[in-house]
Amino acid sequence: MDQKKKEISEMNLQEIRGEIDQADSALKEAFLHRMQLVDRVAEIKSKNGDPIYNPEREAAIVRRLTEGVDPQFISEYEEFIRSLLRISRSYQQKKLGD
Repeated sequence: MDQKKKEISEMNLQEIRGEIDQADSALKEAFLHRMQLVDRVAEIKSKNGDPIYNPEREAAIVRRLTEGVDPQFISEYEEFIRSLLRISRSYQQKKLGD
């Protein structure tokens, strides 16, 4: 690869990395907001005596969120969502001492 092509490639790589950094910041903000809401859900479940794990609700969430996702990314996105749900459930269990 000649120097000019390498410079263009590096510039594009830096631009893409900049966009990834922005996406990561947005994910962080969304995650922290979601966890604040999960905290509130845990309090309500505790008061109402509701179980932390609701498999029907989680299945519905996965179905809703994976709808229309590019097939190229569906497996990884579903794994991401399921991980997020596990983290949320684990947080609630820790908070409620279950």
